[in-house]
Amino acid sequence: MFVLNNPGVVAMNTIATISKQANVTPSAMVRFAKSLGYQGFSDMQSVFQESMRHVPQPYTERLHSLDDSRRTGQTELHRFGQAASLSLNRMLKQVDEASILEAGELLAKARTIYIAGQGRAAPVTTYLYYTFVKMGIQAILVNGTEVEMVDKSRLVRSEEAMVAVSFSPYTANTYELVDICLSQQVPVVALTDSTLSPIARSDDLHLVVLEEEVGGIRGLSATMCLALVLAVETGKFMVQKD
Repeated sequence: MFVLNNPGVVAMNTIATISKQANVTPSAMVRFAKSLGYQGFSDMQSVFQESMRHVPQPYTERLHSLDDSRRTGQTELHRFGQAASLSLNRMLKQVDEASILEAGELLAKARTIYIAGQGRAAPVTTYLYYTFVKMGIQAILVNGTEVEMVDKSRLVRSEEAMVAVSFSPYTANTYELVDICLSQQVPVVALTDSTLSPIARSDDLHLVVLEEEVGGIRGLSATMCLALVLAVETGKFMVQKD
């Protein structure tokens, strides 16, 4: 797919230029964006632009950045602790409790919960899987190569559910899993960091949580808290169902 294979082109050019390179009409690009749940092409493009602003630097450069910016006399423990606190406070203000309850009820109705996410999302998916299993909830962690993960997602049925986790810069692989599940009428709960994320679709239920960063390094404090609450609410609905 041209859009996923050329994120820089999509982020930095006009719709006319992008359409020419993709060998389609501008109206086709607009229809494509709307088919993904965006209001129009500019909404979709903004996701790619945001991703470009968060292109990760090598960790060696991030560590140098920490050294260069440490002029306040604060320890790293204080700086990262403060970032975690800010992230948690933002989450408490922005995440809608009703959406969490809706997501928990949706997952509790599923025969099996599939969980997918890569990179920085991997600790979150592993923790969700661990917590669900401890609660006696049938869960499957979707992992393996890209082809294996796509093949597994095609096996998910409408009476099951998918939890997808992805943060900027978003992995095309996770987006593809969500696309496949939604096309098969599989309920999807997405954990991501922007309402313009490619997995924050109009036809899924998405929870948005944004982490503060220090020197280009982002933690998972608020995200793990949200994941825990999602698992607990799912478990509570399961108990009520029984």
